[in-house]
Formats: sequence, C-alpha cells, structure tokens
Amino acid sequence: MSKTRENLTKPLSLRLHSDVRKTIKTLSEDTGLLQAQLYDMVLRAGCKTIAENGMKLELPLKFEFPKKK
Repeated sequence: MSKTRENLTKPLSLRLHSDVRKTIKTLSEDTGLLQAQLYDMVLRAGCKTIAENGMKLELPLKFEFPKKK
C-alpha cells in the first residue's frame, strides 16, 4: 500500500463572490501567502469557530493576518 500525505486533498471547484476573491487576492499580496493557503486558513478558522460555538454561525467572523515585512 502506498503512503499518502494526510494534509493533501483533491482540488475543489467553488463559485465565490467577487468580493471574496478580491479580499483573498489583497490578503495574498499583503501577507505573501498563497491564495490557496488563505482560503484554507479562512475556511478552517470558520469551521473551528462554528464548532466551538455549538455548531452555530455568528456573523461577522473576525480574522487577522499579519502584513508581510
């Protein structure tokens, strides 16, 4: 049996609002992180917040990313 990497997943196609794409692009430019990394971080943080809040979604969710130096 071949070894697999735990953190790798198959590509996913999503339709996102243009504001979301613009925000991620800006964050990517400001932080130097790849857009895929930012999408993953935002989604995981949102899922964690929802789970910690008894599976309830309270908006707005708040995130903070450091600017690249």
